[in-house]
Amino acid sequence: MNVWFVICQWVVIILSVYSAPLMIWLVITAFAGLLPSKELQQKEEKQHRFAVLVCARNEERVIGNLIASLRAQDYDKDRYRIFVVADNCTDKTADVSREYGATVYERFDAEKRGKGFALHFGVNRLLAEHRDDFDALCVFDADNLAAKDFLTEMNLALCSDADVAIGYRDTKNIHDSWISEVYSVYWLMLQRFYHGARHKLGFSSMVGGTGFAFKLDILGKEGWTTYSLTEDVEFSIQQICAGKKILPAKKAVFYDEQPTTAGVSVKQRFRWMVGGMQCIPLYFSKIVKKIAGGDLKALDLLWYVFFIPATGLALPLNVAVIAMMFLNPGLYPFSVPVLIGMVIGNWVAAMATAVLTLALEKRKIRPMLRAVALYPVFMISMMVIALAAIFNPRTEWVPIEHSSEHKIEDIEKAKRVLEEPGERL
Repeated sequence: MNVWFVICQWVVIILSVYSAPLMIWLVITAFAGLLPSKELQQKEEKQHRFAVLVCARNEERVIGNLIASLRAQDYDKDRYRIFVVADNCTDKTADVSREYGATVYERFDAEKRGKGFALHFGVNRLLAEHRDDFDALCVFDADNLAAKDFLTEMNLALCSDADVAIGYRDTKNIHDSWISEVYSVYWLMLQRFYHGARHKLGFSSMVGGTGFAFKLDILGKEGWTTYSLTEDVEFSIQQICAGKKILPAKKAVFYDEQPTTAGVSVKQRFRWMVGGMQCIPLYFSKIVKKIAGGDLKALDLLWYVFFIPATGLALPLNVAVIAMMFLNPGLYPFSVPVLIGMVIGNWVAAMATAVLTLALEKRKIRPMLRAVALYPVFMISMMVIALAAIFNPRTEWVPIEHSSEHKIEDIEKAKRVLEEPGERL
């Protein structure tokens, strides 16, 4: 038998043993995502005192609009205060933030760059100066916009047994390019089939970088202690291992600016993958200990961290399967038709996922046909990026320039137009 065929055969066997349990759990949770959303169950009456923290680096073009949307919250104005960490800024981010009424903490450290360091600086200064003034912290990125009832809905989530609550991420620049359109579908898919599914199954979600809130008492004496490239994943792992609940607040809507070019998108997703893989050696033993103690939430967490490299390993797995077909045509006499069928089937499945996501999230599909058609490109490129991260798990945190100057009023007006009655297709 051809030695290359045997090698490919073993590659398929080994990678299938690793990937099969992950895919089975993916399918199970996906079915849960098809069910109606689970509502939060309020267990206490409390109006939390929020410190709203925004980490910003050279964001003078957009940060004023975020602060304006936060100041327009329907929440009691005496129960929240806005803070901005102007991190290594060389523009007027700090000045604009002050003009809009935020308290500004300026930070300058050229060696320790990245959101994890900025959060460590900002959160720990807040704890040092205002520990008794607040009992919850809400985190935003400078390019975000918050719906007027965001804090009200976050407060409800924290009163509904959530230690950490994640908001509902929407996109403020959906139609800037096909890439921003696809990102919009991707975030909606995660909200439906990851966050929502886990809420229904009784597991914890994962923080998605921005638009989340947590009770301050979940932090230890050291305060915020994440330094990886994906501080959100690391923070989530810490809290789930500590037995805390991370729940989605579906009605706490915020808007996020998405990349519009392939280059920026690839760099961002490569950082996600590298950062996620950095967390595996840091927390693997802790997660396993929690699983050994019977913690099913930790078992689901292990699925999450192992699924990151599995995304990349799917590529050599498929290549090995294809190679086997052509290396032994006698065993696989219909290699070309099967290969064509695999490609078409996977492409159609990805498009169907996009359509299903939009339909379940009650979005009109016609304006998103370009995103539906190109959603497979986004998912296939995710495999390539993840594989690159496995073999080169190093990158630097690079800030993404934000330029979408939409205001919350613009977003809400456009949303009302899209929600007008009409054919969804």
